[in-house]
Amino acid sequence: MKRKKGFLLQDTKQLNLGAMVSGAGFLLYLGAAALGWRGAADVLALVFALVSLYVFASAAEGRRKDKEAVSYNLLWGTGALAMLTCLCAAASLRQRLGV
Repeated sequence: MKRKKGFLLQDTKQLNLGAMVSGAGFLLYLGAAALGWRGAADVLALVFALVSLYVFASAAEGRRKDKEAVSYNLLWGTGALAMLTCLCAAASLRQRLGV
């Protein structure tokens, strides 16, 4: 994958690191929710939902540009993680707002 300056993550190493950070954030959310730390769990869900969406968008753009550099495993893994964290964030917001 060619290295260019831009907003999204560029190379496979950055994408893998972003996926690991997203996964760690999801685990932190699960831990905070299990311990009953509702405020911390809500903040973690919102922050890492945004991070996961950013990493997924970067992986999708990288896959579109260079199909050999970004594997389907990375693309679908970051997509699934983004979906999980976004659903947790949506549930947290819904519970907070009383909708």
